Amino acid sequence: MTSCPHRRFTGAPCGGAVLPTGYCAECGRAEKNDPGLPQLPEKPMEFGPKELLALPDHEPRAPEERLISAEAPLRIRMTCSSAACGITFAPPYTEGPVPIEGYCPACREPYSYRPELARGAVLGDKYEITGPIAHGGQGWVYLARDNNLRDMVAVKGLLNRYEKDGPKQADVERRNLVAIRHPRIVQIRDFVARSDKSGKVTGGYIVMDDVGDRTLQAVVEETRRGEFVLDIEHVAAYGCQILEALGHLHAGGEKQFVYGDMKPSNVVHHKDGVKVIDLGGMREQGQSEPPAHVTPGYRAPETEGAATLTVAHDLHTVGVTLRELATWAVGDDVPGLGTASFHWVVERATRDDPGRRFADAQEMAGQLRGALREIRALRGKTDPPEPSAYFRPSARLLGARLGTVPGLDHWLARPRRDRHSPPTAPALDLGAPTPTEIARYLPVPRRYPGDPQTSQFEISSGYDPGKLLSQDTERPTSVEICLHNVRVLVGRDGRDDLERAQEELDTADSIPGPRAVRDWRLQWHRALIALRRADLDDDPRQVAEAQEHFTQVRFDLPGEYAPKLALAYCLETLSEAAGAGARAGGGGEPTARQLYESVLARNRSHGGAALGLARVALRDGDRAAALDVLGRVPVGSLDHTVAAIAALRIRAARLPAGSHRMPAPDDVDAGLDELRRAGEQAPGASELRLSEDEALRLRTELYEWKLDALYARSDRVGPRRRLPAAEREVREQLEQHYRQLAAHHQDSATAHEHLVDLSHAIRPQTLV
Repeated sequence: MTSCPHRRFTGAPCGGAVLPTGYCAECGRAEKNDPGLPQLPEKPMEFGPKELLALPDHEPRAPEERLISAEAPLRIRMTCSSAACGITFAPPYTEGPVPIEGYCPACREPYSYRPELARGAVLGDKYEITGPIAHGGQGWVYLARDNNLRDMVAVKGLLNRYEKDGPKQADVERRNLVAIRHPRIVQIRDFVARSDKSGKVTGGYIVMDDVGDRTLQAVVEETRRGEFVLDIEHVAAYGCQILEALGHLHAGGEKQFVYGDMKPSNVVHHKDGVKVIDLGGMREQGQSEPPAHVTPGYRAPETEGAATLTVAHDLHTVGVTLRELATWAVGDDVPGLGTASFHWVVERATRDDPGRRFADAQEMAGQLRGALREIRALRGKTDPPEPSAYFRPSARLLGARLGTVPGLDHWLARPRRDRHSPPTAPALDLGAPTPTEIARYLPVPRRYPGDPQTSQFEISSGYDPGKLLSQDTERPTSVEICLHNVRVLVGRDGRDDLERAQEELDTADSIPGPRAVRDWRLQWHRALIALRRADLDDDPRQVAEAQEHFTQVRFDLPGEYAPKLALAYCLETLSEAAGAGARAGGGGEPTARQLYESVLARNRSHGGAALGLARVALRDGDRAAALDVLGRVPVGSLDHTVAAIAALRIRAARLPAGSHRMPAPDDVDAGLDELRRAGEQAPGASELRLSEDEALRLRTELYEWKLDALYARSDRVGPRRRLPAAEREVREQLEQHYRQLAAHHQDSATAHEHLVDLSHAIRPQTLV
């Protein structure tokens, strides 16, 4: 059997086998002469929209194209008009097709699901009905022309005109629509009352803006037919705009609402955005009557049988909606972690425990937007930076030793060398941060604004981030004060301080509070303590424990890059301790390389991520990849000088591992030329900004590596009376540099003597 030539909707190859019939057993498409799906772009950057949160512009179809037949089978469950009876017209009560109007077979109550309004009917003397265009679980929707404003409107009436609770449901939706004004929610224009023969008002028709019929369910159908390419960026943008609407409902003015029945068919792609429609299921928070309608499959598990719905339920329905849309979206092209962060957002929104979902729609939208930024960054797109609402930047650059000029101890710590010993220079120290450094200099979580003692953290109160704080006994115990003290104590060196940090964390854990905003903060600080303990006890298992805590934070905040950065450092530390390179992250978990890349792609100025990726490459012996990633740190950024120094050292260094450990002498010369230009101090001469002593130390290190490379390449078999000219020249230069270093440090007799000894050991010899 041959493989199917077609692709999945996600962009991945189908992978199915073509049967003898000529059709794929997996996707069902013909091997030949099948239109398949639209062609995808060749480059990742060309996928999805050009701008963040952008959606393709879409105008509604012509009115006549949108009309549906009232006689067609209705895609709903028809039920008895009487709530007391409440049977569904299905076996054992009925057999075969159910007529759209008639009498209940159990209680003989009349029902009619036939549209009440015919073409040409006029409502309120100005809305001329064109015909039915849709029906939901509670009402028919008609297209009509507003003869006063000369534009099209949508008119919604009851689905079953005999339904006893129908007028009450329609009145709830009308009042809800009147109370809501938001650009992402369909706008009500008018309400036309309906009366029976006695003149009693029995309901009415809601007149709304016409936003078209391209629901997100219709988008899925277009995608299924190959008429539209739905991208994962579109899905994330849909989610952000839906959450914008729901957030407005949840935090409305005098009243807060719960939408209740979010699903793809209740959202319309209108022009270049979305409109949430069908507010029949919306209820004021805490309202139990009339019962809200929720589509099976979207309802949050805790609301089964419950009289009221919650914000957590709404977030669950959004998560299910996004997961359903994502199954049809192109996303397999995103490199690295790619769409994983998107799916982690969905996972948190749909957790069984409502307390472990997002705190509100704003938080979910923020994490979804972060995941979207990550997807776009990994595709090579650039968006304006957006500060994190959850973390403050690191106080210090982790892993900066790789991009730092060696100090004098780099030479003083060496044993004295015999002048006849091979001039082997130390391999490049990759400078991975220690567990303690990671614990002390990771980004700091921003405090929870609802903490009862936040005033102690205000600048005006004299808050000192390095000073322990005391609890105000007249107020409820503060979690944030406990966590602040944990960070201060982790920054100290004593074991007693670490035990006090654990006590502070235990106290914080015992304080009741909203899980959605406190759990990840507690997990973060548990990880900090584990990292500090790893150094004190020399126990790599504590780093693994920190990794587990950071993983939970990553699941809770999938749109943030601070947890990914913390995880990358842990994985790198563990793999280095195991001597296995930075490939940790088995069992489907992300690797250090993927995590660093996710951070750097989203923030090219992040020197910590760039240095981390460079270290990963160097452990694999890939000098070119390390230089490439450091070259991505933009000129003018805070970490550019560190990245430039690291690149210069890497280009000239003897690496600690890999098949290309020794540098090419020409590469060392290029580094020396760069240092010479830096010393000229002319504008634009060099990107490096070094002091005279820093430049001297860096030149000395580079000359050591050049001599090392020349010595290793020369033929040293048998006695030799003359040095090769190139080696002699480098020895002379290196001798001069050692003497210059000694002259710079005459205040220390020990240092001066040691550096002079180095110059004697390296000076050219005329006899071997």
